[in-house]
Amino acid sequence: MEDIRIISVCSQKGGSGKSAITAWLANSLCREGKRVLVLDADGQRTIAKLRGREVDRLGEPEKACEVMATDDVATVLDERYEDFDVIFLDLPRMTGPDEAVMALTFCDSILVPIRLGDSDVLSAFEFIKAAKKMGDIRRERGFDFNIFGVQNFRQPNLRENNDINRYAEMLDITIFDNALPNRADFMRVGTIDCPSDYSSIAEVYKAFYQEFKQRYQIT
Repeated sequence: MEDIRIISVCSQKGGSGKSAITAWLANSLCREGKRVLVLDADGQRTIAKLRGREVDRLGEPEKACEVMATDDVATVLDERYEDFDVIFLDLPRMTGPDEAVMALTFCDSILVPIRLGDSDVLSAFEFIKAAKKMGDIRRERGFDFNIFGVQNFRQPNLRENNDINRYAEMLDITIFDNALPNRADFMRVGTIDCPSDYSSIAEVYKAFYQEFKQRYQIT
């Protein structure tokens, strides 16, 4: 049986797009026949609330990931771990070492969205630095751990783009080649559909999605 993957799209600051990216990736994998669960453990319950509103308006989706809100990630994983091929954890924004430790306790993989802006870039890489240390501990104990960054809301020809590459080189961390651009159409996507459903953003999203599968070894 293929290994079950537990992935968190997480960040240190709000507004990075972590919940949206989580839902998009989960639904994309589900459409390819993967059994996918999103555990919404964020106190704001962004994904769970949006899914509830969409179900009220559109009915139960035929081909979308399962979404479950919980404050007890460990119990849900114990009870339902083998029911899925991929599990995404939507966790609270990481504001200190305790939260980072909690995320890494459950996850074998982390994807960090990096948004343009001096404070956002620095915040993302401070979190990546802490996550890498915890990842080293996991590996020493024989557990898998992968961490990558992806630039979200990317705008061309800005100084911060070079800053991201410079910080990534300093921390020896890989940033996705395919960024998610700053396009309004991404804001139309909910928890049932995918960016690939919209012709204006489908091509750029598919490139990001294929890179995600390749880097996280999801076949």
